[in-house]
Amino acid sequence: MIASRGRLPVGIAVLALGLVGLAPVLAQAPEAGAGQEPAATQAPVPAPARPPAPAPASKASPESELVPIPEPDLEGVEPDVVRQIQEARSVLDKSLGADVAAAVRSEAYGELGRVYHAYGLTGPAEAAYRDAHVLAPGDFRWVYYLGYLLQGEGRFEEAAKAYGQAVNLKSHDVAALVHLGEVYLELANLPYAEAAFQRALSVEPGLAAAEAGLGQIALSKKDYQGAADHLEAALAAAPEANKLHYPLALAYRGLGRMDEARDQLAQRGLVGVKPPDPLADQLQELKKGERVQILRGRMAYRAGHYKEAAASFRAAVEARPDSVPARINLGSALARLGDRVGAIEQFHQVLAVAPDNATAQFDLGVLLIQDGAPDQAVEHLSAAAASDPGDGEVQRELGKALSLLGRSKEALEHLHRAVELAPFDAEARVDEAEELVRLGRVADARDRLDEAHALMPRSPVVVTAFARLLAASPLYDVRDGKRALKLSQELVRAWPTPESAETLAMALAEVGRCDEAAAWQRHAMDALHKAGKDNRIGAMEPLLRRYENDAPCRYPGHASGDGKGQ
Repeated sequence: MIASRGRLPVGIAVLALGLVGLAPVLAQAPEAGAGQEPAATQAPVPAPARPPAPAPASKASPESELVPIPEPDLEGVEPDVVRQIQEARSVLDKSLGADVAAAVRSEAYGELGRVYHAYGLTGPAEAAYRDAHVLAPGDFRWVYYLGYLLQGEGRFEEAAKAYGQAVNLKSHDVAALVHLGEVYLELANLPYAEAAFQRALSVEPGLAAAEAGLGQIALSKKDYQGAADHLEAALAAAPEANKLHYPLALAYRGLGRMDEARDQLAQRGLVGVKPPDPLADQLQELKKGERVQILRGRMAYRAGHYKEAAASFRAAVEARPDSVPARINLGSALARLGDRVGAIEQFHQVLAVAPDNATAQFDLGVLLIQDGAPDQAVEHLSAAAASDPGDGEVQRELGKALSLLGRSKEALEHLHRAVELAPFDAEARVDEAEELVRLGRVADARDRLDEAHALMPRSPVVVTAFARLLAASPLYDVRDGKRALKLSQELVRAWPTPESAETLAMALAEVGRCDEAAAWQRHAMDALHKAGKDNRIGAMEPLLRRYENDAPCRYPGHASGDGKGQ
């Protein structure tokens, strides 16, 4: 996928205050993700109880930490493979210019590492993954692949460190959690292994690989009943994993159940159990003809050349029509180009061959929201949420779709979950507050935005929503004009957009400074006119007239419980 997971860009939501009609989009503000706190440094136990703390800033430039990628000996390697490696290196070479963003170069290093990794060239693959991680330390993929490579090499201590970093970046990834448990088992660190497997089970109950790992730990502790319980659960979930019959036989023998032990020994085989691991699966896809075109398309996409990216992704689809990555990336590029119809078609094509693909379900759901079909969006986003219940972004978009259908109570449940999973997701925070307002829980909305502001005091999305609620809440009791004024003044200084000016006008009106409110409202309208956004000015005129003519000029509302406006 194109971004961290290839998802479509999601628009910024500002507290709609649907009851009072104040919902312009902050088109000029940074995206909601800008308020995200940086990922934590690696920790050995993969179950952080609070949002990760920012990593200390490095004094040295990331460039100084890059390591050279050795040229492997390709003598005797098939010509098609040699060409694929050479093309991947040429993409990297083109990304090394001084004006190329670190994220673009990281992608080039990482993709070259994957090509090497797929063909067993682990030395240069490791160097490429390390360079990709240096340039984009917040990208889960490269540190995960590094851990996967090191685990395969038997370098378990290094693998544990890499997987620990991966888990801190993406705490709900079951493959990383299970592999972390596996390497701790190899290191005979049973408490850490158990913590990793238990964490994986909390994300995906019944996961066979995690149950199997816990069964092995219990067996090591001579907890034969616990071992039997976990191994039986693993086999029930993955009956083809006949390798598990042997440890289950040992557990039964420890329990004195000799007949059952002999029966299990007779069924033992060589098929083990693995967690769902889409990144590892993609290494095998690299050996197919569409991969270089996907790599070229991703590089073009990251550079903002969406037409070029779409052309490369189309070439990848032509090379392999059933390629899920090619069609997902093509859909994302078409969406960027404004071709929603074409993008929706690509995601439908993906689901025709891979109906459980969570990314296609998510991206299609987001597009359908934008296309005015929230009922269809709910179907696809629900499927994505069922596939990955620990993904806050999916929960947020599902809540948004349910809200559009008027199903506010259900929407709020998913938005609450989104905030729990991603406390620094500003958009989820604001959407949650908006739904609370719709349900008449205005004081709760204020409290939740106050909490969000404490976490993200520099998020324009959160500050705008909080200031507007304090200035123009439908309940007078919830308003705090002085605080709204302070927040909106800070907002205008830090983000001088038309929306910030309009927010300041609301706050000024609430404290009775009507002439100043009118001046700032006119300023906001003039700025929109200069930006060619006249379509938004009409909705602002009634407020301007109120600021100019009414005394008091505050936005109309009512006291708690009286139901009357002013």
